[in-house]
Parts: sequence; structure tokens; C-alpha cells
Amino acid sequence: MPVFWNAAAGKLVERWLATGLAAAVYCLALVLAWAAGQPRPRQALAARLDTVGAMRPGEQITLLLVALVVVTGSGVLMRQLIFPSLRLLEGYWPRILSPVSGWLCARHTRRRVADSAAWRALYARLEDDPSTAAQPPLSASERTEYGRLEARLHWSPRDPALTMPTRVGNILRAAEAEPHHKYGLDAVLVWPHLWTLLPEPLQHELSTARQRLDDSVAAGLWSLLVLPAVYWTPWALLALLPLLVAWRWRLPRACQDYAILLQVAFDLHRQQLYRALRHPLPATAADEPRAGLRLTAHVYRGSDDPALVFDIGG
Repeated sequence: MPVFWNAAAGKLVERWLATGLAAAVYCLALVLAWAAGQPRPRQALAARLDTVGAMRPGEQITLLLVALVVVTGSGVLMRQLIFPSLRLLEGYWPRILSPVSGWLCARHTRRRVADSAAWRALYARLEDDPSTAAQPPLSASERTEYGRLEARLHWSPRDPALTMPTRVGNILRAAEAEPHHKYGLDAVLVWPHLWTLLPEPLQHELSTARQRLDDSVAAGLWSLLVLPAVYWTPWALLALLPLLVAWRWRLPRACQDYAILLQVAFDLHRQQLYRALRHPLPATAADEPRAGLRLTAHVYRGSDDPALVFDIGG
């Protein structure tokens, strides 16, 4: 029994650390903001601690339990807010914001067109295109610019109709659209099927990358929730710094890491999806987009196409 209780306690501590640590830090930040807004911060905190110390043991235990419930409940509630918050950060906004969304999408589209033209000009010189024979080879700064342009183009949708109003949205949308462009597969529709076929190490890496993505969203949300404490002290505006770090820098990087692994899953394991569904593998690279479209349609709505012959040996 002691072994059982030790294991149970360890799991509870692990669960609390996963859901309650960030909430505890948030509560501590609010307490510090409140204290900073008092004429004498140290005396104000000491007075509150003295009040708690003067309580009877039963009252102190009750207060501690209430605090633990509030902290843990806040952490659980935050996890429920991560997905809708990520959708907003991607650019899935209410209809009332359609004018703003349309303007931002058009801006991203214009930038992609300009980047694509600049990339093609540099690529032609890099590949010694005969039309650029009279031009000098790329300089070091031009090679750096070439790499920067290629990265920006990679993390933006090729189809202007798929453009999102935010950088995060474009990164994830580009990752979702890539299997369709290369293999004819709809990543959103077939992903649950492919996930069950992935090897465990890749599943673990994908789960870890997704957790980092969610943690970045949560970090920004916690920082955002500290800002109302500016009512007590302007020092609460310092929460803007972790907010910018979380959503401006860390979140796009986390999205890219997750998107790379998503593309790896399709690049290396899409054949298992064909075999599991008994679809014949495409014979050539040119046949693959058409085969992927047929497989996606079969997953989505079934098929009565007599030309589709299942691969019994698969």
C-alpha cells in the first residue's frame, strides 16, 4: 500500500505541476502587482501574512485548500482556452472583422508575389540560367536574402485563396496545404487515420511539438491576463514583454517545428495509409496527386467508383 500511495501522490504532483504551476505564477504576479500599488508594499504584504498567521489551524487549512482549488482550476480552465485562442491567433475571426482580415490577407498576398519575383531572379542567377549570364554571381548578402525569401515563401500558402491574416495562421495553413499540393491528400481529413499508423517515436515528437505550441499560446494568455493589474500599478505593463516573446517569437517557431514534423509524417508514411485502406499505390510521381485525391474522397464520403480496385495483397 505505501508503494501505491507514493505512486498516486507522485502522479498528483505531476498533474498539478502540469496544470497548476503556471496558474500559481500568475497568482503570484497579481499579488506582487497589488503590493506594488500600495504606499508601503512590504508593510502591506506583512499585514496580510500576519492576518493569515493569526487564523486558527482549521481556517488556515481551509484557506490553503481553497487556494489550491483556485490555482488548479485556473490551470484547467486555461487549457480549455488554448484551442479557441489559437484559432484567433491563426486569424479565424468573427465576421465583423472581415474588412480587417481581408486587408491583412491582401497585404500578405502582395508580399508573397513580391517575394516570389525576387526569389526567381536570385534563383536564376544561382542556377546559372543563360538569361542571366551577363550578371555577376550572387554575393554573400544576396545568398542570405535568397535563403530568407525561400523560408518566407515556404511558410506561406501557395494559393492566395488560402492566405490567412496572421503569420501563425499562414504557417499552419501552408503546412496543411502542402500534402495536397504534393500528394493530393487533404491533411485535415486524413490526419486522424495517418496518426494511428505512425511509429511511436514520431508520435511522441509530434505530441511534444504540439505541447510546445500550446504552451506558447498559454504563456501569452497568462501574460495578457496580468495586464488588468495596471489598475493597481503601471508595473503590470511589463507583462507585455513576455506576451510579445510568447506570441511574436516563440509561437511562430513552435508552429514551424510542428509543421515540419507534420510534413515528415506525410512524406515518409503516406504509403502506410494507402496500404491500410487497401488502395493501390501510385505507380509514378505524376500519378500521386490524382491517387491522393481519390483516397481523400474515399475517406471523406466513401466511393462507388468501379475503377477503384482494392489492393488485396496490401
